[in-house]
Amino acid sequence: MPPKNHMYTPAPDGDAPKLNQQRSALVRWACTKFNTLLADDNYDAGHALIEEWFEWVDVKSYINESTLFFNGDELNELYKQSKG
Repeated sequence: MPPKNHMYTPAPDGDAPKLNQQRSALVRWACTKFNTLLADDNYDAGHALIEEWFEWVDVKSYINESTLFFNGDELNELYKQSKG
């Protein structure tokens, strides 16, 4: 678990399943894209994709970067509320 500081806030219990689903969807997307690139003999792009992916999920470095998950509909609603 990452250190407790101003950059880390655990997800509320009700949000954890939704976040896990989003993470699973990202993993499936990355694997599918990687396999597609390899099937198309695009090894350089496949290597670049997977290299970035593993950098993004590396527990030693992820705490140094912010990863923001948001719901686009909720974000648009908040924007509309701020304007009106």
